Amino acid sequence: MENKKKMSFALVLVMICVILAAVGQVSMKKGITQVGELSVSDLFSSKLFTIGTNFYIFIGLIGYIISLGLWLVALSKLDISFMYPLVSIGYILTALFAFVFLKENVTLLRWVGIFLITTGCFLIIKT
Repeated sequence: MENKKKMSFALVLVMICVILAAVGQVSMKKGITQVGELSVSDLFSSKLFTIGTNFYIFIGLIGYIISLGLWLVALSKLDISFMYPLVSIGYILTALFAFVFLKENVTLLRWVGIFLITTGCFLIIKT
C-alpha cells in the first residue's frame, strides 16, 4: 500500500508540474507580446532588463522554477520513461489556455494533431 501511495503522490506532482508549465508558457507569451518582438542580440542588451521585469514573464519563470523543483521530487520516485509521456498533457492545456486567455485561433487541424500526439504518449505509458 505504501508504494501505491508514493506513486499517487508522485503522479499528483507530475500533474502540478504540467499545469505550472502550461500556465508559465501562456504567461510568458502574454509578457513577451507586451515587450515586443525580440532578436537573439536583444537577450544580451539592455532589453534583457525589460524582459526580466515584465510581470507576466516573471510569473511564468516562477511557475517554471516551482515546476522544476516538483519535477525533481517526482523523478526521485518514478521512472522517467513513465513520467515524461505525461508531459504531453501540457500540449492540451497550453492550447486550451492560449485559446481562452490569449484569444489565439486554435484550428481543428491543430487540435487533431495535439490529440494524436497525446494519444501516442498515453500508449507509451500503457506498455
